[in-house]
Amino acid sequence: MDKAQFEKRFSKVSSFNRGRFAIARQIMTKNVNEVLDLVPILIHYNHPAIPGYRKNGVPFGIDMFTPNDFQRKYLQDRGIDPDEKTETFWPVYALYAMGSTSSIAQGQKSDLDIWVCVSKDLPNYEMNLLAEKCRFISSFCKALGADVNLFVTAENRFISGEHGTMDTEDCGSAQSLFLLDEFYRSSFRICGRYIVWYMISVEDELRDYASVVEDFYKLDWLIKDQWFDFGSVAKCSPVEYFGSGMWLVYKGIDHPLKALLKIILMEAYASEYPHTILMSMDLKSSVISSRTFGLGHDSYYLLYKKVSKYLSKIGDRDRLELVRKCFYLKLLEAIDGQPQSKLLNKRKILMRRVAKLWDWSSSYIEKLSSKKNLNLSSIKRFQNQLLESLLKSYKALLRFSVTHGIEYAITSDDAGVLSRKIYASIDRYPGKIMQSYSEVSNFMEEETLSLIMPSENTVCRHGWHVYPCAIDNIDLLSTRVVYIAPRAVEMVAWLTANRVLTSRTKVYVSARSSSVDYKKIKRLADDIDRFFFSKKIKVREDDLRKARDVVKSMVVINFENDITKKFLISNSDLELGDTLSCGRQKMCLIGSIDVISLNTWGELTCHSYSDGELGVVELLATILRSSALTVIPRENIDLEKILKVCSYSDEHGDLIRYDLESTIKGILGCYSDYESTYVFNVSHNTYEARVNEDSNDVSIIRRSMFRASDDDVTILSRFGMRPEYALQVPASVEHHATIGIMQYFFAREQEGWKIYIVNERNEVKIFYGFNGSRAALVNSINRYYTAQSDSSSAKSTLNFNLPQYFVLGNDQKSIHPFTISNK
Repeated sequence: MDKAQFEKRFSKVSSFNRGRFAIARQIMTKNVNEVLDLVPILIHYNHPAIPGYRKNGVPFGIDMFTPNDFQRKYLQDRGIDPDEKTETFWPVYALYAMGSTSSIAQGQKSDLDIWVCVSKDLPNYEMNLLAEKCRFISSFCKALGADVNLFVTAENRFISGEHGTMDTEDCGSAQSLFLLDEFYRSSFRICGRYIVWYMISVEDELRDYASVVEDFYKLDWLIKDQWFDFGSVAKCSPVEYFGSGMWLVYKGIDHPLKALLKIILMEAYASEYPHTILMSMDLKSSVISSRTFGLGHDSYYLLYKKVSKYLSKIGDRDRLELVRKCFYLKLLEAIDGQPQSKLLNKRKILMRRVAKLWDWSSSYIEKLSSKKNLNLSSIKRFQNQLLESLLKSYKALLRFSVTHGIEYAITSDDAGVLSRKIYASIDRYPGKIMQSYSEVSNFMEEETLSLIMPSENTVCRHGWHVYPCAIDNIDLLSTRVVYIAPRAVEMVAWLTANRVLTSRTKVYVSARSSSVDYKKIKRLADDIDRFFFSKKIKVREDDLRKARDVVKSMVVINFENDITKKFLISNSDLELGDTLSCGRQKMCLIGSIDVISLNTWGELTCHSYSDGELGVVELLATILRSSALTVIPRENIDLEKILKVCSYSDEHGDLIRYDLESTIKGILGCYSDYESTYVFNVSHNTYEARVNEDSNDVSIIRRSMFRASDDDVTILSRFGMRPEYALQVPASVEHHATIGIMQYFFAREQEGWKIYIVNERNEVKIFYGFNGSRAALVNSINRYYTAQSDSSSAKSTLNFNLPQYFVLGNDQKSIHPFTISNK
């Protein structure tokens, strides 16, 4: 590269960068623009007069940083000379913005992702100090009204091979090159050094990037300290394609609307392998060869073009239409609230052009553009389309892994974690409350709801029917039901979890054989919202490696069947016994019992129990299966945060709640003293909670009226194994068994391994004397399930869920997940 070529290329890249920066500033509000000017100051200086000051030796200073007029005034107002020169090594090379910023997807409410690029020689502890300061700066910016995310990124980040985890912003080296691809195609320089990659032609990058960069740094006229490099994106292995796609699917499960185009982009890249040219390389070539810059250089528009071209090529019309819809909605969101300007007019013209190109009618555009036209049915249909697209991408990645023989694809621990994440989000089973994605649940609130329980003699399906209109409205006859639940509590849980029912919603109720009314429903909805959704539900990767367990539960008493309405209860009755067995007739004042639970995989479930005595004792047996409630020592348990009892009785509700809570606490107290027992009465029967000598678990025994111990009956939970299987396995295996999941438990023997195989129905098979490689066995099993997932005829949960693997400790009591990395 001679000096003329260098200057021409540098001029093009600089002009392109200035254009992006100008567009970004034009879209931002005045407040966000000022915050953007503050960020370099907060990182460049470590001064007591500037927010973010640290005494602990945090790295500071940005190479080539020169304050602008706003920044100079800010510094002068705080007694700092902006022209003061300090001869030192600045550890921060540059600040670069990336993502949607400056693209047609940027709106006034868009967040700002900034990479804080640092030297590879910065020690880890100093990098951690800088990362902590950056978290403070992000919080400080949020307080000023701007969402700014700062990511400390070392210059060797993409060539060091470091491996992260699935639940962080990247999943390690497998994702790195494609994260870098997104950075290169969407970033612009805020301040600091220039990046070498933009100066290297695509041909040279494909030929020998490292040697070309080495020659670049040897140029006589080049000031080396003004440049740094993240590396090339030219050559990617199949493992990197699969790893990146897997990470995108993992993140896309929670935000499918946001991640849809990126996930399909990975499909497109994989389909072109080994001749893939990444979008960032195409963009670089175009920037260097173009005279002017326009829509053809917009990162989001390029993403849409690449994805739509791929879907058209494979003939996937359904997903192509979905991508168009998502693209249009993103542009619609971006222009919301923008003041009148040439840039806004250009975006509106673009939207009209693409809609015409797609043959969209004006009525369809109006329906898509207006939130008033959204209804529960259309939102659920849109959500299902996003879900189907996600699964198609997942299966396409699996086919790619099989075609190219990627062992990593089916043997990695991440693959199992991803399958569990998909299972928890997508799989349906009785009692599970399906939750909408946060991106669409904000639009699901209804002004009016009619909740109807048809009579037993009707031809309608049994259960509670939800209609999004008033019960006295003639439109009810033509309105489609949006949800049907077998029990009222499950219905209210679904309405609350998906934000369909709020404090503003007007509710009509029609049910002849139930004690449910709109006041109870509103009260229950409020209790559910405060108990489960006061904080955002977070599922960690470690949780998905383990068997699912209950995090917190709400016990709902006498909601649908209030037994206190059927008994004539006097004060003298309440003085004899408690509300579980009161009066001479030993009445149990608990009728209907429903339990709403949140588990460690983020699933919300609702299960009903038999009315009265049978339901009470099974509920107590089920509670004993929760690890969260059986922690020792007992001081570690905050029971009120884990278990909440709510009574909706018309009479004696607080007393019923208190008595049930006292019984639960008494039973759990047995874990603190293995020699203690707890005796209680429910209706006419006496029960005893006591510790099992073999397993140290607590069991509930119904005493025989004749006091013959052989006639005592152990109360079992429906969620455990049947006795004929439970007796074959250690108690720890029975406790970890999870309905709906294949599980393998390895137990060490004198020679080899004993393997307990627990299927989806909690049925057990046992294999003895396995002497081979456990990793190879897991590999073979996962290959089978991978093949199952690619079968179009497979309709079961095996479609996308890999088995779980555990190892028992030598004491047969402790269990930890089996991982490939620690085989």
